[in-house]
Amino acid sequence: MLLLAVVLQSAILFSQKNIKVYHEKKGDTLSLYIDNKEVYPMSLVFSGFPEVENMRTPETFKATQVIPAQSSKNKITYFVIDDRTKGWRVKKVPDYMMYIGDVTLKNYDKEYKYDLPFKKGKSFSIYQGYNGNFSHQNENSLDFTMPEGTEVVAAREGIVTDFINTNSKGCATRNCIDQANYITILHPDGTFAQYYHLKQNGVKVNIGDQVRKGDVIGLSGNTGWSKGPHLHFVCYLPRVEKDKYRETVRTLFKTGNGSKTEYLAEKKTYSKEY
Repeated sequence: MLLLAVVLQSAILFSQKNIKVYHEKKGDTLSLYIDNKEVYPMSLVFSGFPEVENMRTPETFKATQVIPAQSSKNKITYFVIDDRTKGWRVKKVPDYMMYIGDVTLKNYDKEYKYDLPFKKGKSFSIYQGYNGNFSHQNENSLDFTMPEGTEVVAAREGIVTDFINTNSKGCATRNCIDQANYITILHPDGTFAQYYHLKQNGVKVNIGDQVRKGDVIGLSGNTGWSKGPHLHFVCYLPRVEKDKYRETVRTLFKTGNGSKTEYLAEKKTYSKEY
C-alpha cells in the first residue's frame, strides 16, 4: 500500500497533462507504468532512486526517461521480491518532474532549410536578431517587423502542441511578458518552434493539428512584451536546467527565390519569392 500512496501523490501533480502513473503486481513482480496521452513526448526526470526492502531491481533504474506521445503502459521500472516468507515493501519512490519533449535530445537536423514564416511575395525586416540587446540576450530568436493581421505560415512541418489565443494586451516592458498569444509546433527531429505576439483570436490551428510547411497558422499582432507589431520566431531543444527549460538554436532560412540559404541578420530585409 505504501507504493500506491506515493505513486498517486506524484501523479496528481501532472493530471492536467493527461499523465497517469500506476503499478501492477503479478506474482513476485511489482511493475511501475506510465501512460502519456499528450500529442508530444514527455521527459520523466527523477530526483533519485527507489528505496526497497526485501526486493531487488533486476535492471538499472534510469533517472531520466522519455515517454513517447500518445502511448500507454510504458514500464518505468520493476521490483522482484527476494524472499516471499518475509515482509517486503517499496519504502520510497523518488520525486519527479515532467518536461515537454525529449530533454536528452542531442542529434537534430542542424542543416534543415526553413521557409520564411510569411507568404510568397512579402518582404519583412529583422528588427531584433540572435542575441539582440532588447529581449534576446543569450537567446537565438528573431523578430520580424510585421503589421498586425499579417498571415503567419509554418516555417517547417510538425504537430501543434500548444497555443494561447485570448490575450489582448501588449506593452514595451516585462510587465506584459505573460500576455503574448503564441503557437508551439513540434518538428519531426524533436525540436520545437514558437511563433509569438499573435493578435487576439489570431491562432488558426488546434492542438494536435499536423501542419505542413507553408500552411497559414495564425495572424501577427502586438501582444505581450512588445515595442510594436512584430512576429517573434524561436526554435529550441527541450532541456532540464537551461533558461526556460530550453536551449535555443539558430536556423537556416531559404531567402529570395529559395536558391539561397542563410542565417538571418538584424536590420536586414528578406523577401520570399517561392
